[in-house]
Amino acid sequence: MNNKTPILQLNRFDALTGVADENLSRQIARRHATQGLRSVLFYPQPIIMASASGAWMEDSAGNRYLDMYNNVPGVGHCHPHITQAMVRQAGLLNTNTRYLFPVLEQYADSLLATFPAGLSNVMFTCTGSESNDIALRMARFISGRQGIIVTESAYHGNTTAVMEVSPSGHKDALLPPWVHTIPAPDLRRLSAGQTLADLFAADVERAMDALDERGYGCAALLVDTIFSSDGVFADPPGFLAQAVSRVQARGGLFIADEVQPGFGRTGSHFWGFQRHSVQPDIVTLGKPMGNGFSHGRGHHAPGYSAGVQREDRVLQHLWR
Repeated sequence: MNNKTPILQLNRFDALTGVADENLSRQIARRHATQGLRSVLFYPQPIIMASASGAWMEDSAGNRYLDMYNNVPGVGHCHPHITQAMVRQAGLLNTNTRYLFPVLEQYADSLLATFPAGLSNVMFTCTGSESNDIALRMARFISGRQGIIVTESAYHGNTTAVMEVSPSGHKDALLPPWVHTIPAPDLRRLSAGQTLADLFAADVERAMDALDERGYGCAALLVDTIFSSDGVFADPPGFLAQAVSRVQARGGLFIADEVQPGFGRTGSHFWGFQRHSVQPDIVTLGKPMGNGFSHGRGHHAPGYSAGVQREDRVLQHLWR
């Protein structure tokens, strides 16, 4: 059982403690009135943030903060090149993907060039949650199974489907029976002479056996390739390969959630999965691809979308 504090509770403002500053108290009351008490604020004294640029943020009183927290603006807050491109495009054309316009294909070509040849199709979405939601549907359709393996403190989004595979978002670890959790790939768990690759692969193997016993089978292993919500377990490079190989050998898919590690954040590779020399079946992206502007993508093999589209009218709508 996972007894860790959920990730959004680690530094959460407690409304019961109150604040001394009258203006701050009014702002908090307004937030709670419009968004409810469950709306998360950080820090014992929440910050009224006014602006941000690069790695720095500034509050309404003029105090500056070096931002070590936000996990979305990969090239810094309000990057002028990105801001100008967004304003330019919004003033020219801001619509859906059912029309042909060259900038969309240019962007798709540029990103696809960073992926292995097998991942040659892309689907644009609005969020990383939506990308993972669709990835789950794809994996279940392609594999013919229902079971999903995730780590004990995983977070993959906030739709109904992805909350089921996001243990860190649950106050109580009550997951559906088709979801099986495994420990994070923590070097501190190793026995004498054991490698992390062997340990993690054994955990995944046991999870697949358990899902088979329950009658669900393993549709996919879904991981953030640096295990960020588990505490960041990125090393050693290559340790994921054995587990991925075992899942794929038994007919399951490997879904690489690259919302956190993607776009060069690991330093040595453009995508986190590349550090492990593995070939994902599906790769999902989210807000960092827009430096915080909300959208996402799913990358997959060409045959995956065709079968799902025939069966799923929602996806037919999205792909048009």
